[in-house]
Amino acid sequence: MNIAHRGSRQLNRRDTRASNAGFSLVELLIAVTILAIIVIPLLHMFVTSTRINVKSRQTLRATTVAQDIMEGLKAYTLEEVRTQFTPADGVSPGSYFFPSDGFYIVNSSLIQSGVREITELGPDISGEEVYYFGIENLKMQGGEYDALIKLDASTYGEKSIEGAVKSGAATDSSSHDRELNGAFYAEIGSVAETHGGGDATDSSYHEDKNLNEDVLKDIKEQIEDYITSTGGTVPADLANKKLEDIITKRTIKVVIADAGSIDVNGNPECSATITFTYECVYDGKPYTSSGYGTAAVVDVPRTFSSGNFYLFYYPIYASGRVDNIEFYLNDSDKLFNEDNPMLKSITLAKQIRSVVDTSAGIIAPELSDSELAAKEGSYGAIVKIKPDGGMESDLTFITNIDTNMSEQAKHKDPVTGAIERDTIWGVDILPEDDAMTHVKDTAMSGDNVSGKITNVIYDIEITIYETGAAQYFGDPDFEINNEVHRLARITSLD
Repeated sequence: MNIAHRGSRQLNRRDTRASNAGFSLVELLIAVTILAIIVIPLLHMFVTSTRINVKSRQTLRATTVAQDIMEGLKAYTLEEVRTQFTPADGVSPGSYFFPSDGFYIVNSSLIQSGVREITELGPDISGEEVYYFGIENLKMQGGEYDALIKLDASTYGEKSIEGAVKSGAATDSSSHDRELNGAFYAEIGSVAETHGGGDATDSSYHEDKNLNEDVLKDIKEQIEDYITSTGGTVPADLANKKLEDIITKRTIKVVIADAGSIDVNGNPECSATITFTYECVYDGKPYTSSGYGTAAVVDVPRTFSSGNFYLFYYPIYASGRVDNIEFYLNDSDKLFNEDNPMLKSITLAKQIRSVVDTSAGIIAPELSDSELAAKEGSYGAIVKIKPDGGMESDLTFITNIDTNMSEQAKHKDPVTGAIERDTIWGVDILPEDDAMTHVKDTAMSGDNVSGKITNVIYDIEITIYETGAAQYFGDPDFEINNEVHRLARITSLD
């Protein structure tokens, strides 16, 4: 009995020693190796994730900086941008300088170093259609950046598809259909249609060249129906009547408002609704025709990115002030918000009708110059600008409506050499209510020396870099320099 009990105690002691035994060295090494295999990739993943997050945050901030610059540019013509980069007396054009006279594209207090034209990448705007400028040490979004901005009007000029027809210039994938900035535009202060009208660039509307003909046809049918329904005989001369023979008034009504949407760059969008109304009289009988034209652009709202709105139309040359163009600016509290205005400019441009021969590369006015001079000299129009409330910010109104577009109306200033044109007799531009003090009229003009426009439509490319890149902006190959770090790039066509 005692022997058995003693044996039992010995067995238990052996079991206790076995259960208290630790890992062997081999087991410990295996465990550490397994842990390292698992942990090291995880640590690397955490480090990589942190780097990616930092990079993404930098890119987001840089993109926001670029978008802020983009929004600031939308309010200015190319010529206005160029004048902001004119250095003060005694400052070298090739050096960065602080714009002490005022810089409005971005808040000048955020520019720690300076701005300058980058003429090494492109000639001055007075002679060419591509323009570069740089901002050094721009402090925004919690960081400091350098910015390179490219403004390119060439794809709406000689390099446009329409421009190439005339001049034989080469086009590329960035070329636009319509020439809005070329010599023909600058010389006569207008746009010649070539593709039948109705083709529009972003933020613009072009009247269809067939619109008036379609309206005239419909009104003649109304006249014929009325005469035959009353037992009369349709006069033989009715078929030969032109619109200007019977029209008493045409109203182009444009309603611009907040669209309540954003574009692909996150910028707010505006909407525009355009309605054409024609009032005619034949043999003492009035006829009203409303809403004619292509359904896609008449009485159907179209959206455009906030900034600038362009309306190109064909004037009706009839007796009296036939054309009435009315801009109704709804949602004024948003369109003209002092801190972040959505609508900064309206461009209203007369177009001239053209005869186009693409095979021969000829685009010529439909009227002879003397005929155009006479028609323009007696043209009348009334333009009204009507906001629905108070305006905190200014609206730039750019137009050639009061300019005689014929070559005969051109004169050279004997002192300055500048080309001037006669004004026409019957144009009234009537900003109403609060718009009286906030609408700033600007004449549409071109550079008549080079024959290239300087102030209408251009594409924008903005590239944001880490500080230090600005010193390389004058080198066409500067981006291959390892010290230059590009953070973001956006374009107006994104």
